[in-house]
Amino acid sequence: MSKYSKQFKLKVVKEFLKSGGLKRVAHLFKISHAQVRNWILAHRLHGIAGLNPKPVRHTASFKMQVLQYIDLYQVSLHYAAAHFNIPSPSTVWMWQKLYNEGGIAALQSKPKGRPPMPKQSEIAALLARPSSELTHDELLRKAQYLEVENAYLKKLEALAQQKHLASKNKSK
Repeated sequence: MSKYSKQFKLKVVKEFLKSGGLKRVAHLFKISHAQVRNWILAHRLHGIAGLNPKPVRHTASFKMQVLQYIDLYQVSLHYAAAHFNIPSPSTVWMWQKLYNEGGIAALQSKPKGRPPMPKQSEIAALLARPSSELTHDELLRKAQYLEVENAYLKKLEALAQQKHLASKNKSK
């Protein structure tokens, strides 16, 4: 979710178009003049659609296309960001930095965080099937799941006993 709504951005741009003065409009709405400039440029190039929230992830080929556009036409980061409807010029600057340090491979998106857990329905289906019908990998996954489930239940029981003992000791 973006920090500013599309309506707010449009209101800022309309105020600028009506009265001019980038810094005055920024001061009026209590936002940075750089942000106002980005919205104005996006509005000039793309109309109201330029103020819509943007997708967060970009492909490496798209990033490379933006960097090639900057080199070919010798445009500023601000203009390139507005031209390609990228929310912030600092995003383009970061792509430039990554490309200069590691080439096209550095522009590839890397998965963040832990890998997703398997869906419960997969596990339920695995547990429902008889062991004789399962492949070696499926048997290993089933055994691993059952080990984790068993350890969880043991820990839960130990915590329940610990809580029960603590409440007994308090009552004495």
